[in-house]
Amino acid sequence: NASNLIQGIERCRAAGAKVVNMSLGGSSSSSAESTAMTNFYNGGMLLVAAAGNAGNTSFSYPASYNAVISVAAVDSSRNLASFSQRNSQVELAGPGVGVNSTWNNGGYNSISGTSMASPHVAGVAALVWSNHPTCTAAQIRAALTATAQDRGAAGRDTSFGFGIVQAKAAVDRLNTNRCR
Repeated sequence: NASNLIQGIERCRAAGAKVVNMSLGGSSSSSAESTAMTNFYNGGMLLVAAAGNAGNTSFSYPASYNAVISVAAVDSSRNLASFSQRNSQVELAGPGVGVNSTWNNGGYNSISGTSMASPHVAGVAALVWSNHPTCTAAQIRAALTATAQDRGAAGRDTSFGFGIVQAKAAVDRLNTNRCR
């Protein structure tokens, strides 16, 4: 529930985290949760969440809060996954089909979902930020969206957002423009 999620992010902040991945979501929004996400973001944290796996245009939360980067899933051919949510809150896309990940049996499993795409984007955000630690969360977010590989309709669209996250392009942009 909202209070558990807020408490979890608070614990991440207390531990020094600047980027938080949320491979979770649901259809219900909460004003307390929305306010908390805005406060975390305004306080310097970059929040990233799975857009949802219903394959339709409904909103999923926390991904659909403005303070959170909503992540869609693409396959190895850079096509939108059929299950990925498509809505106005989708901001970036990442690999989310057939992703090998650790599993609860101590081994590995091939998993598909926006919950696999979201940590890719969070990882890229952390990598980019580690190369430019004086930037703010908003500046890292802007670099990620400005350098995303555009897919689908030109510019931002409801399927890919700004496009597929690109680590080197974001670092290169900040190398050139600094934290602007």
